Parts: sequence; structure tokens; C-alpha cells
Amino acid sequence: MMKIKTLFIAPYPAMTPLIDECRQEDPDLDIHIEVANLQEAIPLAQAGESQGYDVIISRGGTAKLIEPEVAIPVIDVHVSGYDMLRVLTLANDFPGKKAIVGFSNITLGAKAITDVLDIEIEVCTVEKAGEVDSILEELKDKGYELIMGDVVTIEAAAKHRLEGILIQSGREAIFEAFQRAKSVHRLYRRKEWEISFLHSLLAETANNLIVLDRQGEVVYQNWIDYDSCPVPVDELSAGIRENPDQTRVLTVQERGQRKLKQKRILKDIQGKPYYLFDFSEMKESAGLEAFPVEAVSQLPMIIARSESMAGCLAAMEHHLESDSFILIGETGTGKRLLSRYIHFKKHDRKGLYAALTAKQALTEIEGEGFDDDIKTLYMNGIDMLNPNEISNLQGLVKAERSRGRTVILAFEKEDPAYQSLLFDEQSVRVNVPALRERKEDIKALATYYIAAYHGTLGTSPVKLKDEAAMMLEGYSWPGNVAELRTLLKDAVTEEKGYVIGRAQISRHLGRKQIQHPVNAGLPADFLQGTLDEIEKRIIHAVMKEEHDNQTRVAERLGINRSTLWRKLKQ
Repeated sequence: MMKIKTLFIAPYPAMTPLIDECRQEDPDLDIHIEVANLQEAIPLAQAGESQGYDVIISRGGTAKLIEPEVAIPVIDVHVSGYDMLRVLTLANDFPGKKAIVGFSNITLGAKAITDVLDIEIEVCTVEKAGEVDSILEELKDKGYELIMGDVVTIEAAAKHRLEGILIQSGREAIFEAFQRAKSVHRLYRRKEWEISFLHSLLAETANNLIVLDRQGEVVYQNWIDYDSCPVPVDELSAGIRENPDQTRVLTVQERGQRKLKQKRILKDIQGKPYYLFDFSEMKESAGLEAFPVEAVSQLPMIIARSESMAGCLAAMEHHLESDSFILIGETGTGKRLLSRYIHFKKHDRKGLYAALTAKQALTEIEGEGFDDDIKTLYMNGIDMLNPNEISNLQGLVKAERSRGRTVILAFEKEDPAYQSLLFDEQSVRVNVPALRERKEDIKALATYYIAAYHGTLGTSPVKLKDEAAMMLEGYSWPGNVAELRTLLKDAVTEEKGYVIGRAQISRHLGRKQIQHPVNAGLPADFLQGTLDEIEKRIIHAVMKEEHDNQTRVAERLGINRSTLWRKLKQ
């Protein structure tokens, strides 16, 4: 058995003969002795660590100062009861007032003994060596003549012309320190082995990872597929500062033609937070065209002031435990946005979202399948499938649900050709309203898009006038929200002022009226008869659209309520 290489830093020279004597009786320790007190002991300890010493032994304040400066165990030689009895015996016959001054490792035991034996000796505890002088000066003023303590105390007593007795550590205390050194060394070696063992396992099982502390400092890293961290460490640190309490975060970054997955996991280890980042390449798509995969990092903005849209959101919210959704709505109604909403609500930041066509999905499943971290599949383009492919899609939906994925299918209408998918009992059906059915949302949507373009494109307009909003609300929007978004982009791009008014909206809507004549879709006889008859039909049509809300009807027609009331009575 190899001896434990031990550095013993004695705080006073008189201790070295006793240490030398004791080490002859302990064959397990290979002890080298140095003499140094307090700060002067630190460089010796650091040098000893670099020279391969297994453990350091010292005493009192010196041991306390050494411990935080080295990574190997530091053993403190305690002042034993025998040591205190010896010094108190020496001081017993000394005339005059006596005091013990020192760090707590000395004074706690001294206080216990003086109290039990009813010895009249003052006991003063210091936290720092610099406090000793002021305490001794105060004791001298009070008539104390004999001071007992460690090296610092005795040296200070000599400066103040006070008698001093050094409290020395005897054989018992040194042998007890030897035993603790061996015990701590065994534990330390065991922990070193465990750490080495775990590092070896990590190198095999966790190929590409880095661990940061709360300040963004690197604690551990291991790279197999990369020369170093594939993302700047400063960027990882910034993410920690931005949101330190997120327990799990999964993101995707583009790396040339491939996608890099980055997982962040918050671990609490002995009361301190650590952030583990794991990196891996996303499984390549088997299809001819790669489909978008993203980590939906925040809840998508859904404007739902209208009853129809609020009901749509409620239908989704009430069935988030489901793993299959059917979204039915016209082109441009925002089905994909709603699918991202479902994904975030169900999986938060712990899984990826993929949007693809049904044909891409069938191609993908014939290959290696989807990446394991994809938790939501949103599929459209189902009308492009033949009957056999429809059957295959049914099997795919069932299989992906069994793997814990959420599958969301998008339809523009209820077509009997897709009955087997549309009316699957395991799916939640959600009807997405057309924009003409949610006119209460139009102004808020317009405001949102104007603000978004102001931020992303640097466009000038920041406000939509009420009269312009009314014109938007009066249009039927066959292209739904997508059409509204495009119109507003054109409007804010052309406008150099800060406000979008009636004239600008009228101009853009006028272009649409040329493409879509106003009488398109109207009954053949709608424009027949006198002007008063046509006017009455228009008023009743708008009344129907606005659910008999006369205030809104008057606003849309550009007349006041009393005029509207009079025309309705005619």
C-alpha cells in the first residue's frame, strides 16, 4: 500500500520535534514538515499541491487560510482538552489577571473548561488576526498581565509587553489529526474515482455537451463531433441571463444545409443552478424538399375579440390532452398559426414543431422516420392525395400518435372524400372562422400587422384611422387573414406618413373591386328596381351581416343612426 503523501505546515517551530516524533509511529503517512504561519503558509500549500501531495495538515488560523486556496484536503489540528489543561496548569500559579485570546478553535474549548472548573480567566475570540492588537491593548488597560493563545497572539503580546504562553498541540491532537487525514484521504480518493468513472461514462454516452454555472462560466464540456462548442459560449450565457429559470428549452439552428438541435436543461446540484447544453444534428428529411422544423419559443399571438374566434380558441384549450386535431377553415384563415398555438400549449419549449404536406409525411415515414424531438406534426395538402394514400395517411396518424406526437391535419372544407380522416373519433375537430365571420378582430389585426411591419421593415405608419378600419371591416375578404396582411403590407410600404387613412385603404380596396366586381356572388335581381329599393336591400344585407347592430350598420354605411332608423321605417 502506498503511503499518503502529507505536507504538515507547523505554525510555530516548537511543534516540529513533536510532529517528527509522532510520524515515526504512523507508517501510513509520508510526512514532510514546513514551518509557516498564516499568510506565509499559503504559497507553501500551493506549491505542495502542485508537487503531488495528497493532504495538508496545519493548525488554527493557518489551516483556515490555506483551505480555500488549494483543491486537496486540509486537516486542522484541533486544540484538545489535554492541551488546554496543560496551559491552564502552567498559568495557574501565575499572579495577576489572565486571559485567553485566539480563534474559535482555541477559545470554544477554553471557555468550556474555565466555566466547568470555575477558573477566573477571560476568554476573547477573534475572527481575524488583525483584531488581536486592539483586544490586547484593551486587556492591558484593564490590568491583565498574562495572555495565552496561538502564535499570532503571543507575538502581539510581546509587542504590548505582556507575558505570553503559547497554547501548543500535544501528541493526542497530532495523532487525532493523522487519523482524520487518513480518513479524509480515503473519502477523497473514492470521490476522485467516482468522478473519473462518471467522466469516462459521459465520454461514451453524452457525446456533445457543455455545462455552465449561473454566471455563464464553463464547468464541464465534452466534444466528439465538434472541435469545440458549436455555438459561442457568450450566446449560451446570454440565454441563461435572459431566462434563468426555464427548466428545459429545445431550439433549432441552421448550420449550412443541416439543422443543429440545442437542448438546455436546468439542474440543481447541492443548491446551486447549473445549465447543461446538449447538441446534436437533426435527422435529415427523406423527402425531396426539406420541411420547416422549429422550436416555437413563445406563445403565438392570436387575436380573438370576436365570439367566433374566441370559441375556436376555447375548443382547442379544452382538449389539449388530445394528441390529434382536425382544423377546418378556408385558405388564409390561420390554421398553421393555430397549430403552432396548440403545439406551444401542449409541449411548451420541450419539443419541436414540423409543418409539412401530407405527401412529404408519407415519404418521410417510408424512410428513417421523423426526428425523435419533433413533438407536433402539422399536415396540409391532403386534397393532393389519392384514395390509397389517404388510407396510408390514416395509418401514419395512428402510428405517430402512439409515439407520443401530436398530429394536426388541416382541411379547407368537409369533403366526403376524406371522411375517414375528418370524422376520426380520436381527433378533436375545430372550425376556424373566416375573417368575414370575425369582423370585430379586423381592427386589432390591422394594428398588429402595422406594428409588426414598422418593426421588421422600418415602415413609417404607426396608426390606422377609425374610418379606414371601418372600410376594412366592410370588405368580405375572400382571402381571409392572409389577404388582410398582404393589403396592409402594400399600404404601409407605399405610405410615407405616420397614419393610414380612408384614402389609402380606399385605393387598395378599389384595386380589389376591379378584380372582384361588387355584384359578384349577389342574387341576379339584387340590383334590379328603383334606387330606393336597391338601397333598402343593401341596408338589410348589412343589417344581417352585423346581426342587427344599428350602430355598426350606420358606421359602415357612413350615415348617422337617426338617418338609418328613418330609412328602416320607410
